[in-house]
Amino acid sequence: MSFLWRFVPSRDLLRIPLLRWLVITRFFGDLFFYSTTMVLFEQQRGLNFTEMFLMEAILSGAILLADVPTSILAERIGYARIMLIGRVIGLVGMVCFAIAHGFWLFALAEVLGGIAIASVSGCESALIYTSLPPQKRSSQGSTAFALLSSASSASFFLGLLTGSFLGAYSPTLAVVASFVPALLAFFASLRLYHYALATSVAENTEVVPINRAVHTAWHAILTQPKLACLSLLRWIAFAMTNSIFWYNQPYFQQAEIPVALFGPLMAAAMGLQLFLVLRTPTIQKLLGARFLLACSCLLPGLCYLLLTWLHTPLLTIGLVAGVVCFSVWQTPIIEQEINKRIADRSRATTLSALSLIGMLGKGMVDPIIGHLGDIGLDRVSMGMGSMLLLLGFIAFLLIPQAAGSHLGL
Repeated sequence: MSFLWRFVPSRDLLRIPLLRWLVITRFFGDLFFYSTTMVLFEQQRGLNFTEMFLMEAILSGAILLADVPTSILAERIGYARIMLIGRVIGLVGMVCFAIAHGFWLFALAEVLGGIAIASVSGCESALIYTSLPPQKRSSQGSTAFALLSSASSASFFLGLLTGSFLGAYSPTLAVVASFVPALLAFFASLRLYHYALATSVAENTEVVPINRAVHTAWHAILTQPKLACLSLLRWIAFAMTNSIFWYNQPYFQQAEIPVALFGPLMAAAMGLQLFLVLRTPTIQKLLGARFLLACSCLLPGLCYLLLTWLHTPLLTIGLVAGVVCFSVWQTPIIEQEINKRIADRSRATTLSALSLIGMLGKGMVDPIIGHLGDIGLDRVSMGMGSMLLLLGFIAFLLIPQAAGSHLGL
């Protein structure tokens, strides 16, 4: 067993109990088996496509409304406690989703799901950063966030790989089976809470007044506008690269790839993404954070542009996988850059305020992405490819020269 442990990336960080349980909680929390058959499940329960996309809007709205309040509360009662509460709310939301028939119960499930996501978002990043020794945050921060991202990639890979088989038998079975990892995420959060209580560094020992936390958060944003720009870059780029999970099907159909291969191909792409994110620290040491962040936009943008003209099966598969894989560097790099510039005392509130700004930008971009799809698939490739290339050049301006690559960029 010790021999195999030597091959685990970032194993030194995984020896820290808080970080280990954060990774485990993230893995189970992001593991769903119904993503590939959710449309069929919701159709069977009485929803049409208009109502399905309205559910996405309700989910985003719930996240936006709950994000800052839950983070302010977390500054007072502890990050891990709010995350635990969020897991409980998420379980209740999953029950509503599983038994829903018609619009309103689905809407309630999305509201609860949004609150659960908001309860985790800022707290998770704050907890993983503050759990590192202060003297090691600069050197190990990116590695810790990459490790967290790898947990998501691994869970998405497993969900895509196995969920289609469950959903093909019964879309309801895929939803019910997702209760297992949700419960495991809850129990992992209990362990996380236990270690957070035992670690004085991980939780605030001083109760910060709400007005001071909000003031500190907005002061950080106003005095460091690049923080808001980094958050906007992250969420707008995410909207464009993540849309490949909707547009991959028409791209595959255009290349005459059999429908039965859609799920396995995207699972393989997630496997490659996991491989790359685990090696983010090594690649960052070689290229530098500045250049790697730019590549996380430039390379997916180039893949999108090439999809305009290259329609053979193998090239289409490779280019779609490129959009999925190369974008994975954005989150760990931006999380590290933002976290090292903000204060511990209002960390979760500041992160949630930045997330709010970023998601507002994403909300403005999402309808444009959908409109491009209505115009034509080539418009999607050209539009998102060009925008990602532009974001790649902007990325060079958002990280200081000192954090740039060893190549002098």
